[in-house]
Amino acid sequence: MFMPTHGSVEQAQADQLRWKNLLASVEESLAGRMRSPEIADLLAPARALHEDARAWQRMSEGVALFMRPGWHRSYRIPFTIPEFATVGDRLVLGPLFKLLSGDEQFLVLALSQQNLRLLDCTRRTVEELSIGDVPTALRDVVEEAEPRSDTMTRPASAGRGGAAVFYGHGASDDGFKKDEVTRFLREVSAGLTPVLNDRGTAMVLVGAEPLVAAYRGITPYPHVLDEAVTRNPDPLSADELHQLAWPVIDTRLRDERAELIAQFRALNGTGRVSSDPVLIQEAARQGRVQTLFVQSDPWCWEREATGPHATVMLGVDGAHAECERVEAAAVATMNNGGLIHATSEAVDHSNDSDMAAIFRY
Repeated sequence: MFMPTHGSVEQAQADQLRWKNLLASVEESLAGRMRSPEIADLLAPARALHEDARAWQRMSEGVALFMRPGWHRSYRIPFTIPEFATVGDRLVLGPLFKLLSGDEQFLVLALSQQNLRLLDCTRRTVEELSIGDVPTALRDVVEEAEPRSDTMTRPASAGRGGAAVFYGHGASDDGFKKDEVTRFLREVSAGLTPVLNDRGTAMVLVGAEPLVAAYRGITPYPHVLDEAVTRNPDPLSADELHQLAWPVIDTRLRDERAELIAQFRALNGTGRVSSDPVLIQEAARQGRVQTLFVQSDPWCWEREATGPHATVMLGVDGAHAECERVEAAAVATMNNGGLIHATSEAVDHSNDSDMAAIFRY
């Protein structure tokens, strides 16, 4: 079951009513296919959600509920989804492909001498990661110096009285401070190595330019991006850091997608690419799809599942056969380690198919 939501007190009751109507549509579709007690057990989580008034006040932009006998999962979705339900022998993920399109997971390392943070992000989410014993401030590595004067004195000459000569510490302190920062960054890098565990995830650095440059020269992590956000991260929240870093990732993804589309077109006629939905679905099942392009804006289910409280019977209604084919190909592609890219650009100008694919072989 999928439905857009508002997450506000004012509209919570209206959302609950829409959910109730969608639930009634699902019950009607199941009538005659299952016994009444089985239907009641299967849909109990949907009924419980409907009755949870507080949950409707804490929704995001959409809600998805997956149910099968003895199991269910519900998710708050951070973007608008169509309102519809599916009934069949498998779960439908299509409305959530926006979360799964491209390699959108990335890390943000906020470099600071006072509050170093590591964030795990996607296009729409951000979570601060626990980094264990990794130092998060310079004071964790270097003992705080005892208060002292900025100058020292010594007699002008041994054995004679006279005016004292004052010697400043500015130049030597600058060099010592630089060594302290370098030591701090080295310990951060060493501590993060097992945390990152060669995730293969792109990392965006955020910090003052000297810290960013120094850390880039120290870290062995191979996925630090050349582009960085050069500003002080200390006053910024995790959400603000995410907002600053996302354009760097978005540009990278757009460039990668453009390269893949160019690759698709260059491989035309070689047997390594196709826009034939039937051929793509079979190749995905065999694990041969390296990259799957799925038409977006609108996505298939957004275009086909129209009307209030729509319930789609999988494998029954031919009007939705194309969406089911896209669904099957996408799930098989992900299960076999392939990537999905959503694009509103026509990949194959000679075909209006909802998908196109580059094959591994």
